[in-house]
Amino acid sequence: MTSITVDVSEAVRKLDPKTMEQHIERALTKGAEILVADVKRYPPKPPDSTYDRTMNLHDSWTNKKGRSALQRVIGTNVGYAPYVQDADRQAWMHRGRWHTAQSVARDRADDVRRFIVTALERWAR
Repeated sequence: MTSITVDVSEAVRKLDPKTMEQHIERALTKGAEILVADVKRYPPKPPDSTYDRTMNLHDSWTNKKGRSALQRVIGTNVGYAPYVQDADRQAWMHRGRWHTAQSVARDRADDVRRFIVTALERWAR
Protein backbone atom coordinates (compact mmCIF):
# COMPACT_ATOMS: atom_id res chain seq x y z
CA MET A 1 0.00 0.00 0.00
CA THR A 2 1.22 3.47 -0.88
CA SER A 3 0.66 6.41 1.41
CA ILE A 4 1.18 10.11 1.09
CA THR A 5 2.00 12.21 4.11
CA VAL A 6 1.49 15.95 4.10
CA ASP A 7 2.72 18.03 7.02
CA VAL A 8 0.14 20.77 7.62
CA SER A 9 1.48 21.89 10.98
CA GLU A 10 2.76 25.19 9.56
CA ALA A 11 -0.62 25.94 7.99
CA VAL A 12 -2.43 25.11 11.24
CA ARG A 13 0.00 27.33 13.15
CA LYS A 14 -0.61 30.20 10.71
CA LEU A 15 -4.37 29.76 10.98
CA ASP A 16 -4.31 29.93 14.75
CA PRO A 17 -7.80 30.94 15.96
CA LYS A 18 -6.31 33.30 18.57
CA THR A 19 -4.52 35.20 15.82
CA MET A 20 -7.75 35.30 13.81
CA GLU A 21 -9.55 36.77 16.81
CA GLN A 22 -6.92 39.50 17.14
CA HIS A 23 -7.27 40.44 13.46
CA ILE A 24 -11.07 40.58 13.68
CA GLU A 25 -10.94 42.52 16.94
CA ARG A 26 -8.80 45.20 15.28
CA ALA A 27 -11.22 45.33 12.33
CA LEU A 28 -14.22 45.69 14.64
CA THR A 29 -12.48 48.45 16.57
CA LYS A 30 -11.74 50.29 13.34
CA GLY A 31 -15.36 49.85 12.25
CA ALA A 32 -16.68 51.08 15.59
CA GLU A 33 -14.43 54.13 15.41
CA ILE A 34 -15.85 55.21 12.04
CA LEU A 35 -19.41 54.60 13.24
CA VAL A 36 -18.85 56.74 16.33
CA ALA A 37 -17.16 59.47 14.28
CA ASP A 38 -20.16 59.56 11.92
CA VAL A 39 -22.84 59.47 14.61
CA LYS A 40 -21.07 62.32 16.46
CA ARG A 41 -21.40 64.69 13.51
CA TYR A 42 -23.91 67.41 14.16
CA PRO A 43 -25.97 68.89 11.34
CA PRO A 44 -25.52 72.60 10.63
CA LYS A 45 -27.27 74.82 13.14
CA PRO A 46 -30.55 76.21 11.76
CA PRO A 47 -30.04 79.82 10.68
CA ASP A 48 -32.81 81.13 12.95
CA SER A 49 -31.73 79.14 16.03
CA THR A 50 -30.65 80.96 19.17
CA TYR A 51 -29.78 77.75 21.02
CA ASP A 52 -26.13 77.40 22.03
CA ARG A 53 -24.98 73.82 21.50
CA THR A 54 -23.44 72.17 24.55
CA MET A 55 -21.86 69.31 22.55
CA ASN A 56 -22.89 66.95 25.38
CA LEU A 57 -24.43 64.48 22.94
CA HIS A 58 -21.36 64.64 20.68
CA ASP A 59 -18.99 64.01 23.57
CA SER A 60 -21.06 61.18 25.02
CA TRP A 61 -20.80 58.71 22.11
CA THR A 62 -18.40 55.87 22.92
CA ASN A 63 -17.36 52.46 21.72
CA LYS A 64 -16.01 49.74 23.94
CA LYS A 65 -15.37 46.04 23.96
CA GLY A 66 -18.47 43.95 24.51
CA ARG A 67 -18.79 40.66 26.37
CA SER A 68 -16.29 39.05 24.01
CA ALA A 69 -13.32 40.28 22.00
CA LEU A 70 -15.47 39.87 18.90
CA GLN A 71 -18.08 42.40 19.99
CA ARG A 72 -18.01 46.20 20.10
CA VAL A 73 -20.70 48.26 21.83
CA ILE A 74 -21.47 51.74 20.57
CA GLY A 75 -23.66 53.99 22.63
CA THR A 76 -24.38 57.10 24.61
CA ASN A 77 -25.61 57.61 28.15
CA VAL A 78 -27.28 60.95 27.40
CA GLY A 79 -30.94 60.61 28.33
CA TYR A 80 -32.28 62.72 25.48
CA ALA A 81 -30.18 60.98 22.79
CA PRO A 82 -33.06 58.78 21.56
CA TYR A 83 -35.14 61.89 20.81
CA VAL A 84 -32.32 63.22 18.65
CA GLN A 85 -30.63 60.17 17.10
CA ASP A 86 -32.88 57.10 17.34
CA ALA A 87 -34.88 56.22 14.23
CA ASP A 88 -37.93 55.08 16.20
CA ARG A 89 -38.01 57.81 18.84
CA GLN A 90 -36.60 60.85 17.06
CA ALA A 91 -38.56 64.05 17.78
CA TRP A 92 -40.23 65.81 14.88
CA MET A 93 -37.88 68.82 14.96
CA HIS A 94 -34.84 66.56 14.41
CA ARG A 95 -36.29 64.40 11.62
CA GLY A 96 -34.57 64.96 8.31
CA ARG A 97 -31.80 67.01 9.93
CA TRP A 98 -30.08 64.66 12.36
CA HIS A 99 -28.84 61.28 11.21
CA THR A 100 -29.82 58.40 13.44
CA ALA A 101 -27.59 55.71 14.92
CA GLN A 102 -29.44 53.21 12.74
CA SER A 103 -28.88 55.19 9.53
CA VAL A 104 -25.18 55.53 10.29
CA ALA A 105 -24.91 51.78 10.92
CA ARG A 106 -26.79 51.03 7.70
CA ASP A 107 -24.73 53.51 5.66
CA ARG A 108 -21.42 52.16 6.98
CA ALA A 109 -22.23 48.43 7.09
CA ASP A 110 -20.33 47.72 3.86
CA ASP A 111 -17.24 49.48 5.21
CA VAL A 112 -17.32 47.46 8.43
CA ARG A 113 -17.81 44.22 6.46
CA ARG A 114 -14.86 45.17 4.25
CA PHE A 115 -12.65 45.72 7.34
CA ILE A 116 -13.56 42.24 8.59
CA VAL A 117 -13.00 40.55 5.22
CA THR A 118 -9.62 42.27 4.89
CA ALA A 119 -8.69 41.17 8.41
CA LEU A 120 -9.60 37.56 7.62
CA GLU A 121 -7.62 37.69 4.38
CA ARG A 122 -4.57 38.97 6.28
CA TRP A 123 -5.01 36.25 8.88
CA ALA A 124 -5.16 33.53 6.24
CA ARG A 125 -1.90 34.60 4.57
